[in-house]
Amino acid sequence: MKPPVSKHATSSRGVPSWRAALARHVSDPAHAGVYRLEAPRLAALCDIPHGAVGDASGVDWHCLAAAPRWNREALLDGLAASLAFPDYFGRNWDAAWDCLTELAWAPGRPRVMAVPAAPMEVGAMATFVELMADAAEHWVARGQILVTLIGWNDEASAGLPALPDLPPQAMDGSA
Repeated sequence: MKPPVSKHATSSRGVPSWRAALARHVSDPAHAGVYRLEAPRLAALCDIPHGAVGDASGVDWHCLAAAPRWNREALLDGLAASLAFPDYFGRNWDAAWDCLTELAWAPGRPRVMAVPAAPMEVGAMATFVELMADAAEHWVARGQILVTLIGWNDEASAGLPALPDLPPQAMDGSA
């Protein structure tokens, strides 16, 4: 059995090794989709200065600003702000789909959306998860990778739709 990787271990580029392993994992088109990630790991991921890991890892990381509660408005506003949706964005699910499917990014450079853990309105989060899963399918069919990571913890995540956890190798680099 492999010893656990220290959260302080770093790669040759100075990026913590679990973040580098995660970047490698999400760079595989087979891993496009929506996953849950433990709140402390997701918070650490969102603490990365904008562009710092993206430049070193080949991944564009986008974190929704923390919200006291994930409802429809908070999810749509967070998504719009993190991806710089145009001013005409209509703040509804259909408009979010339109903007998500009109994104442009460098070929072969995955996008990862991170949603910090917070109490949620179950219906709004279920719709958001469905939207992001559909967008991931849309983009992988076009040769791009979109991954959404939903932060969870026992207190804030009551009612979180059933989502797969990232496999252990996504965080420690094992095969």
